[in-house]
Amino acid sequence: MHLFYAHGGGLGHLTRIHKLIRTLKLPAHAVCIITPSAFTSYFTDYKFVKISWNTPVENWSKTIEETLIKHNTNTFYIDTFPLGIKGELLTIYKTFPKLKYVYISRILKWRDYYNSMPLGCPITFSKTIILEELYPEHLYWIQKNTLDIEFVTLQNDRFPAIPFLKSPYLLVVHSGGKKDVLQICNEALKACQNRPKIAIIVFTQVDVDLKDPRIQIFKNKYPVSRYFKHAEKIYTAAGFNSMQELNLYKEKHIAIPLDKLYDDQFFRYAKMTKNYFI
Repeated sequence: MHLFYAHGGGLGHLTRIHKLIRTLKLPAHAVCIITPSAFTSYFTDYKFVKISWNTPVENWSKTIEETLIKHNTNTFYIDTFPLGIKGELLTIYKTFPKLKYVYISRILKWRDYYNSMPLGCPITFSKTIILEELYPEHLYWIQKNTLDIEFVTLQNDRFPAIPFLKSPYLLVVHSGGKKDVLQICNEALKACQNRPKIAIIVFTQVDVDLKDPRIQIFKNKYPVSRYFKHAEKIYTAAGFNSMQELNLYKEKHIAIPLDKLYDDQFFRYAKMTKNYFI
């Protein structure tokens, strides 16, 4: 069994793991994902074990331990946070020292993250999969604590391109939270203030209320990439998945970096808008 640990409430963590599973050609029936995400219903090929944001960190560690034992796990993949989002993986590394651990790495505000963790790292990863350019100190830490490093470009699922409307439209794509969605919507509204008839299609997973008659809000549509080709402009945050998926449409992609706890969207935006890739 390939067990993945994805501690994040948004859609992005699961989307990234889904793409990695496809890229690595892992058999879907042999995949289990531990996550607090509310969006597991979009990924019906995999088994899921749910954890809750509202329980103590010790409960997360206990659920991980029980799942590792139940599924006779041979490889444990850790998405984004190598020690857990609150250090919950340190107990796992000590309890299962012979397990094969694979760290899936994307950009982190490394100093902020690492300084918030308990001291010590009782783990040497069997492999680290690097998905984008990291801060040098993050990469240095990986080099010290992993046996093998692999740079991987994720394969995006391909869907037939179809227009969402017959008339011109802009897209706003962001799962949540509300404040972030509103910020991106307001940027789209400012850009088309002299176009009273343009439709602004908002794909999100949260309830937002915008009075502008041009805005049409759609929840729970996934995937939305099939509508990219026919959109005039596409507004998103500068998250990992958005920046990767929209590289094909960068001439009409408007990325708005948001200030997140550990995801440094400003760093990612600066690198990718200079066409810098590993």
